[in-house]
Amino acid sequence: EDYSGFTEELAGFFAAGFGLPVESAQQLLNVETDSYKNLLPAPGKFPLIIYMAGFNGMGFENFRILENLAKNGYVVVSISSIGRYPGDMTTQKADMLEQVYDAEFALRALRGQTDLSINLKNVGVLGCSWGGMGAAVLVDRNPALKALVSLDGSETHYFGGSELEDDYLNEIYGAGLVRPEKTDCPYLYMESGNRLDDFTPTGEYHYFKKISSPKYYLRFIEGKHEDFLCIPSILQVSEQSVSVHAVINESSLLFFNRYLKNEEGFVTHYDRLSTNNDIAQKPFKTNHWGAEKSILTGEVLDVKTRAPISYVNIGVLNKNYGTVSGENGSFELRLGKDYANDTIRVSAIGFKSRSFLVQDFFDRGGNIQIELEEEITELEDIVIRAEGLKSKVLGNKARSKFLGTGFFYDQLGAEMGIKINIRKAPTYINTFNFYISYNRLSADVLFRLNIYNIKNGKPFENILNQNIIVPISAKQTGPVSIDLKAYDIVLKGNAIITLEWAGTQGELKKGEGIYFPLGLVTGGTYVRYSSQGKMKKKRGFGVGFNVNVRY
Repeated sequence: EDYSGFTEELAGFFAAGFGLPVESAQQLLNVETDSYKNLLPAPGKFPLIIYMAGFNGMGFENFRILENLAKNGYVVVSISSIGRYPGDMTTQKADMLEQVYDAEFALRALRGQTDLSINLKNVGVLGCSWGGMGAAVLVDRNPALKALVSLDGSETHYFGGSELEDDYLNEIYGAGLVRPEKTDCPYLYMESGNRLDDFTPTGEYHYFKKISSPKYYLRFIEGKHEDFLCIPSILQVSEQSVSVHAVINESSLLFFNRYLKNEEGFVTHYDRLSTNNDIAQKPFKTNHWGAEKSILTGEVLDVKTRAPISYVNIGVLNKNYGTVSGENGSFELRLGKDYANDTIRVSAIGFKSRSFLVQDFFDRGGNIQIELEEEITELEDIVIRAEGLKSKVLGNKARSKFLGTGFFYDQLGAEMGIKINIRKAPTYINTFNFYISYNRLSADVLFRLNIYNIKNGKPFENILNQNIIVPISAKQTGPVSIDLKAYDIVLKGNAIITLEWAGTQGELKKGEGIYFPLGLVTGGTYVRYSSQGKMKKKRGFGVGFNVNVRY
């Protein structure tokens, strides 16, 4: 593999991901740090801070905090989060424990070295994002550790966002790897305010609420998860990102000073933050969690022919709970009673959509039959004159293996795509093309091609009148091209073209997924996490989809 240019590409990833011009990446590459090579160790003994990096992360993601700790009399060791060999990180227990084992190895190595004078009786842990879970497990396995700071860490988890992640986190909690009720380690938890924006939680495991040692909580009401890295503040993405990182930097230092050096200052600082209207000192309040889920099963039929309808989207409108019917029209949907007043929408290409109250589904129970009526649409006659037409590729031709995105095994009904800018109407689509960079699926799967027109800057209606199914074999990688000339697809304006996970032909295992490359200079990626959920635009990078057109 040729990894030349990886640093530049990674810097560009951060810049574009925050909606900044790709040129802003140079600001990251040229930033001056306070770290120097070949300095002699300072005299005296210093407390140790172990930094547990976030998902697939390293110390660079928060070097400002680590440098600030070092300048104030701490030895800092950063533990990368890359999972088991060959470095394919997941939220599975074994990958999380790999980071914990690395931290314990570092502790043993530091006890045996003589170059640095470290006070190994005063050791604190700083965890960020997924590294917060590893930090909590490390503290539980090593009760001599004296202080724990978590930056929006995953040791607190809100259930209901992803069934896959819920299963993995339940496995970790069920294994007894985190036992906050039994730890004496002082704890500071700092949380983002947007963690519950994309889904309605069905439950929680809240480490802060369970821990019995001295504990402190700060929630940055307008703060985002990425604000807990130093990169947004360096790039000055927003005033909020700069102010959030300044507070977590100062709070972390003062907290460690209090519990590793016995210095005053943290409590006064914490009390002062209570007057800040942008910061809450109490966890999220919820009234609807804990509802058990019911399994709703059914089938979707053509009202006239009584034939089953395949690949129908069934889900709670604008929520991330949905599925797709199988080839025989059958489906299974798990919903909690707390969704009783929400709306289930059922839609299929070529049929009129229907909507129901979730409560209606609960009342009907058993095997639910949903009948859809065929939608008759008159297509405008289009005359195609081959002579003089120009061919062009529109979209994203990325084939990078460094940066990617994809679908996990449990995301039936999820979709992603990009905006296609049309320069001349009418434009005729010849082929749809994409590249599979990695494929860890053990079964064949089916994707559906969707093409949406745009209204008020958002995807509006699917312009296709029949399903275009794209089969992908297990482990298949490389380029894929779908010939669309027979479908006579004509675009008269900008469109959003997506792939939707429509079916699985076999059983997939937890942790499996399929990945597509991301490209830098694009209009971002449009994503929907489940059938009938909201489609959102992720800024910066665009998934590697493109179309070959004539106009």
